[in-house]
Amino acid sequence: MIQRIIEDIEHLKIGLLGFRRSCFIPALKEYGLNYTFLQQYQDIDETFDFVVESGVYDIIPEKYLSKPKYGVIGIHESPMPEGRGHAPLQWAVLNNRPNLTVSLYRLNAKVDAGEIIYQQQVEISKLDTYEELEEKRQAGITKCFRNFLAELSQGVLVLREQTGASSYHKKRQPIDSCLDSTKSLDSLWDNIRICDNINYPAHFYVEGKKIILKYEVENDNS
Repeated sequence: MIQRIIEDIEHLKIGLLGFRRSCFIPALKEYGLNYTFLQQYQDIDETFDFVVESGVYDIIPEKYLSKPKYGVIGIHESPMPEGRGHAPLQWAVLNNRPNLTVSLYRLNAKVDAGEIIYQQQVEISKLDTYEELEEKRQAGITKCFRNFLAELSQGVLVLREQTGASSYHKKRQPIDSCLDSTKSLDSLWDNIRICDNINYPAHFYVEGKKIILKYEVENDNS
């Protein structure tokens, strides 16, 4: 475990990177902290105290990770070192996990292998659709980052090494939204609900024709 003393967080220069960077803004505003939007990782420089990212698919080169005073901090939705790699939200569902673990960690040269700073458990339901899962993911990121800032405001940044057996998930492809039409819809529900209805809808084939399956969960009050 590594502890680093942070002085006067009100004057930290913070960079936000990635397409989910808006998840960090509510907590930053609560603590009255200023931030700068970065369009690409090449914008990271030595003037930042730290950069926090969520939704960056590129592997950030090590030379950029070392430029901010306290490094680059990232989000990964798995109980690392288990579940490193791609599509952690989808794999959490397919692996029948009752919770999504939002991990805040400091990036290093290896993929998803840096020191853990904070972890937040987010309960997920068997009826959660893709849109609801995404909402819970983003709310979990916001809460995780808020709790991190609460600790940081006490002047200490605690880093702990990842321990235990590691595992890696592969990148999902559009073909992964294709359903096995020989199986029942009930048994395929997890495969269906992790599909993005708009960009990567669940589908199957009948006599060579692609059949797109879009879904919604009926409200009890409807």
